[in-house]
Amino acid sequence: MQLEDQLHLWYQAAVKIMDVRHVKMTSGESLRAYRLPSNAFIFALQGGASIALDDRDYAVQKFHLLHGGKGSYLDIKLTEDIFEYYLVLYKASIPLPTMRDKLKYIDKSNPFYMQYSFLPRLPMLLYQILEQLEREWNSASKLAKLHAKTLLYSFIYELMQQLQDQNVTMVPGEPVTQAIRFMHEHYAESITLERLAEVLECSPRQVTRMFKNQTSVSPIDYLIRYRMEKAKKLLLDTDATLQQIAAGVGYQDVYFFSRTFKKHTGIAPVHFKENHQTSLHSLYNPFRMSISSIALRKREGHTIHEDNNHSQYRSEGVLPMYRSSKPSIALVLLLSLTLFVTACASSSSPAGDKGQAPASTSSSTEQAASERVLKDALGHEVKVPANPQRVIASYLEDHLVALGVKPVAQWSINKGTTSVQNYLQKDLNGIPTIPFDLPFEAVMSFKPDLIIMDSAETVAGDKYDQYSKIAPTYTVGGEKNNDWRQELLTIGEVLNKSKEAKQALETYDNKAKDAKEKLQKAIGTQKAAALWVTAKAVYVVSEKLSSGDVLYKDLGLNVPSIVQEASKTGTANWLPLSMEKLATLDADYLFIVNSKGVSKEEILKDPVWAGIPAVKKGQVYDFDNNSSWLYSGTIANSQMIDDVLKSVVK
Repeated sequence: MQLEDQLHLWYQAAVKIMDVRHVKMTSGESLRAYRLPSNAFIFALQGGASIALDDRDYAVQKFHLLHGGKGSYLDIKLTEDIFEYYLVLYKASIPLPTMRDKLKYIDKSNPFYMQYSFLPRLPMLLYQILEQLEREWNSASKLAKLHAKTLLYSFIYELMQQLQDQNVTMVPGEPVTQAIRFMHEHYAESITLERLAEVLECSPRQVTRMFKNQTSVSPIDYLIRYRMEKAKKLLLDTDATLQQIAAGVGYQDVYFFSRTFKKHTGIAPVHFKENHQTSLHSLYNPFRMSISSIALRKREGHTIHEDNNHSQYRSEGVLPMYRSSKPSIALVLLLSLTLFVTACASSSSPAGDKGQAPASTSSSTEQAASERVLKDALGHEVKVPANPQRVIASYLEDHLVALGVKPVAQWSINKGTTSVQNYLQKDLNGIPTIPFDLPFEAVMSFKPDLIIMDSAETVAGDKYDQYSKIAPTYTVGGEKNNDWRQELLTIGEVLNKSKEAKQALETYDNKAKDAKEKLQKAIGTQKAAALWVTAKAVYVVSEKLSSGDVLYKDLGLNVPSIVQEASKTGTANWLPLSMEKLATLDADYLFIVNSKGVSKEEILKDPVWAGIPAVKKGQVYDFDNNSSWLYSGTIANSQMIDDVLKSVVK
């Protein structure tokens, strides 16, 4: 970016002072490395020091001036007995709607984040402004604070003038720092690995390698976690709709956002807030490694608040914030033991009599014949065992049970029997649980011979590579809502149980057909709706998703107009229903999933329910959290059909 372009951006920018400090360091005193909380100017007054900004070192003497961007690592080591300097921390924002022609250049060469160091030809002009700026900023007078702001603009003007006269070269900051900063500022936009690579002017592979080397996670993994942290804050601190929150953190598809949120937190976003308020959120562990634990490894980092002055980060009191995330000792030992046992087994098989081959040894041809190569939804060619015996298919257990397969571990939010899929426990009782986010160590401990994942999001970043090193890993669906029927057929093919999958569907379809005929005779053209009542809100099931698919498609029940209206705009399985809409719900039968913790009668005491036809007729039926109404699959749906028939058909 040319200096003229940068001057234009400075002209457009709104600049805010964060802090101004006059710092004196003496021999024996050190300032440990920390991340700059905002953009910063450093102006040396006397003495000398070696100053590192990210991976660049500068030998600084009297009147030297440096600039670094927010997030850069600052490390100061004295090279003389004293080092005295001014530190000016500031923020700058640009009204982007007026700068669309500059956006590409802002991403690549944002002048507020550029690094440069030079010795001004006229340092006293800068010194005089900074001296007055520091005095006014630290005054209690509001008028003095206003004057400080005008002085900052004067300082920037004089600085730009001297930069232009001396033709100073500016360079971008350290690549990973730039990438993190870019994601923090643009997380609400569409960010791809290719876009990051373009911003950093390197290849996608280089971006991934550099990022993982310094943070232990991929850029996309980091972005997803950062977005989920932002989403949780919006859910707890605002009354924004789910659609608004999804868009606010970079997801245009609210259903995909909901799936992503649930995969990372173990709970749907619509329930996160109420559970948090009732202290139930303590059951959920959003990340194995939180955003605050992901950081650059090069220098020691420390907690810093944007309004704090950096003098508190000297060696007397340092509070570590970042820690490198390396494979745990348990994981390393487990991997080593696995390799050792495998090696021993392959090299020490007992020899048979008279030179015969060991009975347990199979030829490579026989081994190949026992495997099948299947292409998953993401295009991976997966070598699947002919008859897998130790399967992990988290959140897909309904299909496994329908196929007569017991997994080696079952999905759970918290390791315990209170947070599993309760409606399946007749078949899964005694099966160990595994956390919903499938930590690599936990997966490996079960020694699976096949891992089945339900969507692309569950293997985002480098997760697929990690899981596939443990066992063959097959991804069933892409980013959109999977059709449960096709999901069952696909899993049937993977498990070499296509016949059983088709039979399960046929049995279910026959049951649904028979139930449909009974319901037609019992209630005719009357309308029905399924509601989910929680402590803070009421949700109605979508017309074509989850239990709505069962009620309206499989059982042929008529759809209330309120349900039709909500389903046209909503993309989630369960859609929020305002009290005004609830009061006008035109349903003759209501099926309530009761998560409110009170009786059905207590719920219906609220006058808002009084005008609903189903309430007037006494045709309201409730089911607790042990029911299958919030899930999908032949077993979940069959249990729903049983619930409907038992309630309606006398």
